Amino acid sequence: MLCDLHNHTWFSFDGRCSVTELCEAALARGAGVLAVTEHYDFDTRGGTEHYDARSAERLAEMERARARYAPRLELLCGIELGQPHLWPEKARAFLARNDFDVVIGSLHDLRPGRDIYRDLDYSSLEACDAVYAQFFDEAEEMLRVSDIDIFGHYDYPLRMMRACVPEASMRRWRERMKPFLRALAQSGVALELNSSGYRRWQGKPAGENWMLRDYLAAGGRRISVGSDAHKAEHVCSGIPEVYAILRRNGIDSVTVFEKRRARQVKI
Repeated sequence: MLCDLHNHTWFSFDGRCSVTELCEAALARGAGVLAVTEHYDFDTRGGTEHYDARSAERLAEMERARARYAPRLELLCGIELGQPHLWPEKARAFLARNDFDVVIGSLHDLRPGRDIYRDLDYSSLEACDAVYAQFFDEAEEMLRVSDIDIFGHYDYPLRMMRACVPEASMRRWRERMKPFLRALAQSGVALELNSSGYRRWQGKPAGENWMLRDYLAAGGRRISVGSDAHKAEHVCSGIPEVYAILRRNGIDSVTVFEKRRARQVKI
């Protein structure tokens, strides 16, 4: 049974499909658990305004889909908070007003309001090193001050580094990742293995053997998997490959959330 805990529909500013289209595609690919995790970004790109303007419509569509697809598909209502550490009180108030199953915390921007895709320097290995130094500093801050269940796509900046890094790997930043992985393990927040790299230049999903060993050695036990689909055709893509990586490393389950409570699902 595939579990995909990171997906977007047109209720996200960059989504390109309906909830129904996402569910139909997920069932066709063998999904048993699907989370719809729309964007809510604390930045200037309009991630909150787009979401807020369609809240009632989103809730109604989710409820119709849950009724339609149960029990074939466990449909979870989630959210992907971008930069919640910048506005922790606003983020907590937003969560208090909503009834989510799962909350992903992600970094799409780095201080001061620089979009990771558009505004950063990737012209050299040294520049890439500087990006990841700040990325993990802010990631650790997020873990300290934010109420989240999953830390999303730690390899997000790597998507932009094709011209500079010698391989599609996080190994260059292993020593900087170790304290982040320790903080993650201690926090109880799940590590997300984002499978979107499978359809990007990396040609493979997140999840390297050394990184998983470091996370397990730090006491980490919660691992979630998400395709980061913004189109129905991408839902669950790369997740069988992630499962294979996990099994090779002696991991036989993934973490899913319902009403913010974690449980393990065998893979």
